[in-house]
Formats: sequence, structure tokens, C-alpha cells
Amino acid sequence: MNNLQVTSIRLICEGCEPVALPRRPRFYYAPVTLAHDKDHCQVQVEVSDSDAEIELNGVSLKPGSQSPSFSLAYGKTTFTGTVAISDQTCRFSFKVIRSYPAPGWEEVTHAAPWLPRDSSGELVFKDRMWLFGGFTPAMVSDIWSSADGETWTHESDLPSGSGIDRPIAFVYRERMWVTDAIGNLYASADGKEWDRVCEDAPWKGRNSAGAVVFKDRVWVMGGSQDGQLLNDVWSSSDGKAWTLEVGEASWSRRQISHTPLVLNDRIYLLGGGALAPDYHPFVAWNDVWSSADGVHWEQIVEHAAWPARIWGTSLVFKNRLWMTGGFRSEPVWENLGDVWYSTDGVDWQQLVTTPPISHSGSNNVPFPVSGAIWEQRHEHSAYALGNDLWVVGGMVWPLMNDVWRLNIEGACFTTQPVIEIYEGGVYEYQAHADFNLSCRPLTYRLVESPKWLSVDSDTGLLRGLAGQAEDCEVLLEADDGAEVASQRFSLHVLPLA
Repeated sequence: MNNLQVTSIRLICEGCEPVALPRRPRFYYAPVTLAHDKDHCQVQVEVSDSDAEIELNGVSLKPGSQSPSFSLAYGKTTFTGTVAISDQTCRFSFKVIRSYPAPGWEEVTHAAPWLPRDSSGELVFKDRMWLFGGFTPAMVSDIWSSADGETWTHESDLPSGSGIDRPIAFVYRERMWVTDAIGNLYASADGKEWDRVCEDAPWKGRNSAGAVVFKDRVWVMGGSQDGQLLNDVWSSSDGKAWTLEVGEASWSRRQISHTPLVLNDRIYLLGGGALAPDYHPFVAWNDVWSSADGVHWEQIVEHAAWPARIWGTSLVFKNRLWMTGGFRSEPVWENLGDVWYSTDGVDWQQLVTTPPISHSGSNNVPFPVSGAIWEQRHEHSAYALGNDLWVVGGMVWPLMNDVWRLNIEGACFTTQPVIEIYEGGVYEYQAHADFNLSCRPLTYRLVESPKWLSVDSDTGLLRGLAGQAEDCEVLLEADDGAEVASQRFSLHVLPLA
């Protein structure tokens, strides 16, 4: 009777905790997917008899010890092994799938030198990221800057005794402008010396207002004050004298927890909410409003694709509107960790990134993935600097002072190809490329592929009835006439038996 067996297989990758592979019938194991930057792994095999000899892909292993490093190409790497002692032999196999390159988040530092916080102000100024005060939980007024997200300089403190809390902040006429917690407006050309520009603005004293620079004027709108929601709009050419442009805007009164944005010579207002101190009832909107002059507004979407939220952070990056994170207390009390973008405020795409390591779980228990993106949070700071989108700090109790970066150079594929299909089966892969500078629709084409495979040039859907078992090379391109995104992958047509 053969009692020899593999008792566990663990996959070990740099930067990840070792992961046990779920057992499948007949000595198979669940395939494991790794992020595209994981180009090697080690394997640890436990067996029922410590004197057994183990061989994996031609390499001898010691039971319970880590293997030498195995190189991983993009796509599928198959591991086959044997365990033997005397006249007993046990065979096993598993697959590791290394993802193809796509935009992904990188943690630049887990602990920046400033205190963990949320509710800070944030600006990009002179090719640096600037962080203003916030809730630590004390209300602070310190001002920091960084060019790379890793090295931060304490530049100064705002000369205010009230601290900084969810401020109005903007760059205007070669200066940074920021309000303290009671609404005094300060400005600086270097981040070190600050002048109080205005202490009696007509909008002073409100919270959760929105501010944006548009058509060489500063615009402040909405928020709440003395228990009342507001939807007025003010503008100024110097930060001192303010004009009431509209007393009642078309959009409903609201606290604006996402910064109004300017794209393609229009202002966009993304949702907002109304929230009392006990967080109930939770009222938030995911509507989108747009204006060409700051006075006349039109609702372009009543319900955007992203869930309604407060305390998210929005910005413009790669000629697109972005919504990141936030909070809701109903129907589930939760921080949000999703990322959405749109070229026009109407059609929204969610950017989903591949975790460092994942598999399908077992026995109705999913595998908990982490590290694919910053932990769910609200009132974080976000920046667009060069080809990088940054997420910094925020509320994940306890408060955070981590720094994350998403690099996007230009047009690229955001989806992972389906790389295996049984012969005679219907193959489908919904490819999607994005982030071309022009934002024009992309046209898809197959440059290299098996004859049975085709692509819809408008939608990017690859489809076909798979032929005989073989390994095929596929080269898919998407272009807008100026930029080309390419995705090359190996497609494995497998026999069923």
C-alpha cells in the first residue's frame, strides 16, 4: 500500500508571506497568480516521510526546505514533481501564472516622516507634492513637500493657531493658497513665508466647501455652515474681493467632499453629501455636474458608476477625472479603496490592479488578497505629478502616513489576457487598453494570432472556437492614430484529457 504523499506545498515570493497552495483532486493544486513584477519564486514541499527524495522541474529538493529560486516568464509556468522512497512514488503538479504588465500600485514608503493623518490639504506646486496640516488627531499646521514621495521636507508651519482641517487649497498666480480651520486664507510663493490674504471672505466659517481655479479666477462653492447646507458659488480674481456669482446653483445643496475639477475648459462637480455627527442617515450623491462658466450648471450623470460616498479624493490625471477612496456608513459602514476614472464625467471605468499573489481559495473560503492597492481609506491626499498618481496618508484607523504610487507612461492595456482554453471550446477575452493622451477611442487589431481567433476592432473582444491543442502566440494592438499599446501573450490550447 502506498502511503507516501505530499502534505503541503508553499509558494514563497519576495515581499509576500508564504502561501499554501489549496489541494485539488488527484494530486493537483490550485494555480497561483502573481503580479507582473514577481519574476521568480521558491517552493517548499512537505511530505509524509522526511526521508523521501523530491524532484521539482528537474531540481532536487529537501523535504520542508525552501527550493532554489525558479525563474518565471510572463504567463504560465508549469511545475511537475515527484516524491519517491524505496518502491513508493507520488507525483504532483501545479501552475504559477505571472501576470502581464499593466498599471499597478507601488508602496514607496510605509512611514513618511510626518505624523499619520487625514483631512490634510494637498497641492502640486513647482514639481513637488505639498501636504498641509490635517488631523493627527490633534489639528496641526505643519507644511511638508516632496518630489519623489520618499524624501519629505518640513518647509514651515502655517502662521495660524487654529490648525488646518479639510482646507480650501489651490495654486493661483504662481502662489499656493490654503485656508486654516476657521477660514482665513493664506498664500505663499515658496511654501516657507506665508501671508494672510483674506480673513473676512463671505464664505468664511463654512466646512466641506469646494474650490477650483477656472478662467483665471478662484471659485468657492457649496459646503455647510451653522447647520445649513449651501449651494452658492463665489469667485475672485485676487483672493480678497469676492463676487457672488449664483446664490442657488442647479445642483442641490451639499457638503462637497471631493474637489471640483477642471477638464477640457469645464468645471466638474462630483457628488457630495449631507452628514450629521452621528453619521445617520447617510446621505451622499454620485451625480456629476458640469459648467462652462461657473454659473450655469448641467447634470450630465444622475448616478455615476462609482458608489456614492463622502470624503473621497478627486483629481485630474492623464486628461481624465479620477475618484479615489472615501467612506459610507450605509448600507455598510466601510472605507472605500476603489479607483475610478473618466474622460468626460459620463462614462466611468474602474481601475482594478493585480494583487502580488492570489488563488481561488478552497472549501467555500476565498483567499484574502492584499497589497494590490493601498488599504481602504478616506480623507487621504492624492496628487498627479508627471506620469505618477499618488495616494498619501488618510483615515484607516489608526491613521496612516504611507505613500503609494501608480505609474502610467501612456497608452497601455489594463486587462489580463485569458491564456488557457480547451480545444474545441469557445475562447473569449475582453481586452481593454486606455490612457492614450488624446482620449480618442482606440482601435484594436490582431497582429499575430491563430487563424480561429478574431477581435472586434471597436470593443476589443477577442473570440473564437479553439482549434487543436497547441501553444499559440498572440500580439494584440490598440491605437488612436498617434499612440499604440501592445500586449503579447502565449495562449495555451489544452486537451481535455
